[in-house]
Amino acid sequence: MERIGDTMAVPRLSRRTLGERRPELLDSVQGEDIGAGILHLGIGAFHRAHQAVLTEQALLVEPGDWAIRGVSYRGPGAADALNPQDGLYTVVERGANERFRMVGAVRDVLYQRPDEVRAMLASSECRIVTITVTEAGYRHDPATNRLRRDDPELTADLAGRTPRTVIGQLVDGLRARRSRGEDAPITVLSCDNLLDNGKLVAGLARDFCALAGNPALADWIDGHVAFPSTVVDQIVPAPTGDCLREVEARLGLSDHAAVAGEAYRQWVIEEFDGPRPAWDRVGARFVPDIAAAQARKLRLVNGTHSAIAYLGLLAELETTAELVREEDFAEYIQALVRAETGPSLGNGDGEEAERIVRRLATPRIDHRLRQIAGQGARKLPQRLLEPARDLLAAGREPRLICLGIAGWISFLRGAKETGALDEDSRELAAAPDVDRLLGAWRGCPEDLRESKIFRDLIAEALDGLRSDGVRRTVRRAVAERN
Repeated sequence: MERIGDTMAVPRLSRRTLGERRPELLDSVQGEDIGAGILHLGIGAFHRAHQAVLTEQALLVEPGDWAIRGVSYRGPGAADALNPQDGLYTVVERGANERFRMVGAVRDVLYQRPDEVRAMLASSECRIVTITVTEAGYRHDPATNRLRRDDPELTADLAGRTPRTVIGQLVDGLRARRSRGEDAPITVLSCDNLLDNGKLVAGLARDFCALAGNPALADWIDGHVAFPSTVVDQIVPAPTGDCLREVEARLGLSDHAAVAGEAYRQWVIEEFDGPRPAWDRVGARFVPDIAAAQARKLRLVNGTHSAIAYLGLLAELETTAELVREEDFAEYIQALVRAETGPSLGNGDGEEAERIVRRLATPRIDHRLRQIAGQGARKLPQRLLEPARDLLAAGREPRLICLGIAGWISFLRGAKETGALDEDSRELAAAPDVDRLLGAWRGCPEDLRESKIFRDLIAEALDGLRSDGVRRTVRRAVAERN
């Protein structure tokens, strides 16, 4: 039993307590005796609701040594939540018919244990590395897709200290794998919302080797490690206390690692030759070319999320469900996809617009706008700037995209006063006008900086937000686009 204050709490979830209280659930998850063939870097709510669930399902249809060992970089929270529970946790799938799913594919979580990460990567047991660390976790310059030379933790990694960064630990482990003569194929799958994420990680690994003065390791990595690109999609909000209490009431056990998300999952993976779980038998899709899938995801889904996040926050809304209940914002989403981000891909996708609105309105998904709004300087180039470039090249105005960017700029200026900005955004928030902000924004292409139409549309939207407020400005922009 655990004590909280003076109140006796319910027992903590573990294999023992689950077997005592709910043996039918323990029988439905993976046992402790399977090998850990997957190392996951950046274990958080999204991985637990997405890749870990699909791995669990794959093991049910085709057994194998595909348990997951996770690595946490954001503090001890994931380790403290999962390790006492033997890696067990609950996923609540929200929708018309809610489902509570017990997951047992995670073996344990490593936090500040780089020696164990190195040993895992060097072992023949490890065949796949998956990564979810968000855009900022790769510590790269989005304008060049190279490692940031001024990053102090990368500098420490390169100085030969115990590696702390994702790329540093990955390369350190692959170096150990090469040193012990391990030739078993290994595949690295980035599952973050980055264009050509597999090529990006491969390039960053080579860049790290070059900076470390180890070109032979870079050549070995080229010959022994596959870096397919992937596309993932699922709405998974940050876990809340309400979710944990709901699971406790249903389970009769305290689950500190429970997560909730929508039932929808998408995972598209570039084909590769190495061994893998039977993901393709449980919904994942392997394709020879990922370009079309990643462009649709980044522009239609992620681009929409980013645009509405800043506008919604300016309207003092908190969640996507709140936002899409307002007609002005629901119409903005549909117009954005049908008239701008869809046409940037060659078609106006009305069906996708309806689907996005339905997903954002999923009952009891507390997808907070502030969670979506983080790291905008890194996210927006792929999500909104690239479709804006394509529209301008085709002679069309990206009016609604520019309104989303203006919402971001207004958000930055407000957040500057509270100090609640990531490092990439602080300099941009201080820029006095649009021209200087675009000039300082490393992720903004030169042709957009020089486009008078693009600059004027952002300035016009900023004037509207300042003088008329967000709702009237959104309503007017949609009417002008339609």
